[in-house]
Amino acid sequence: MKINFLKKVVMSSAAMSTNAGFVLPFLYGKIESLPAEMQKEVSLFADFLLSKTSHTAIPNYGSLKGKIHLSADFDAPLSDFEEYM
Repeated sequence: MKINFLKKVVMSSAAMSTNAGFVLPFLYGKIESLPAEMQKEVSLFADFLLSKTSHTAIPNYGSLKGKIHLSADFDAPLSDFEEYM
């Protein structure tokens, strides 16, 4: 099984590490030595870890204050429904 995705994940995480020169070959070598089924598990776990960090922030209450404007006659009856009133 090719592990190009895992290599990309390991490289991106290793680049953020202070020990990038050591971490990348160490992790990549370990992943390469695993059987294909276990490499798949590592890939799924890497996906899980990536999904944990890519969540968007939950907006705070009032964060849209001043950004939404309603017209002054918002509650006024619509002329389209005059025949029903």
